[in-house]
Amino acid sequence: MKKIVLSVVVILHSFVNIVYSQYYIQTGIFKDKESATSFRIYLASRNYPTLIDFSDNFRIIVGPYEQKEKAEFVVSKLYSEENISSSLMDETNLNKANIDELESLEISEEVLGELINFAFEFLGVKYKYGGVDPEKGIDCSYFVQTVYKSLGTVLPRTSRLQFKIGKKIGKDELMPGDLVFFRKYLSGSRINHVGMYIGNDEFIHASYGAKKVTISSLNEIYYKNRFMGARRPL
Repeated sequence: MKKIVLSVVVILHSFVNIVYSQYYIQTGIFKDKESATSFRIYLASRNYPTLIDFSDNFRIIVGPYEQKEKAEFVVSKLYSEENISSSLMDETNLNKANIDELESLEISEEVLGELINFAFEFLGVKYKYGGVDPEKGIDCSYFVQTVYKSLGTVLPRTSRLQFKIGKKIGKDELMPGDLVFFRKYLSGSRINHVGMYIGNDEFIHASYGAKKVTISSLNEIYYKNRFMGARRPL
């Protein structure tokens, strides 16, 4: 990842008549959704809790943290591990961000169509465990990672880590583009497979069983019994 020099600020949110504080870290302001979304998902993939404030373009905020020491540690960590410069700001800066109206970015229908079409280009590509080369074979997590990378967004490399980011979605809330996750064993709980929902109870994925990128149904007994949940990265 290229060096990113952004202003990182810790913001103190105080409530009247009680000694309670929340600290937020601002990681930058973007003019477009694509850049903001890409950076937000990158931070989320690194296990930073992220929010987006729409009151001043697209402001990415990390937090909240209840302890100032913890927030300061995160600021230092962002600089040392992510090459993001930082500076502390006092609670007055919180007024510039409407924390109550923080929300997730939603993907447009046009961009969604591009995402699905790009995913379909992989149909028939050979499956290979740990594979990262479409010519030789790819695995399930690399497939969805590559598809989302076409939007400029960064997902973690493994399905287990991909399951930890984004918004949790119920099965009845699924929309095209959402990621669906499965376990290997009926009695287990470890995530080991991921695909991308495309509508009509179907999802596209790099399948070990089919040995290629294919389309399957969530209603198939195998996947129905092993379904572990869904996430909306954007």
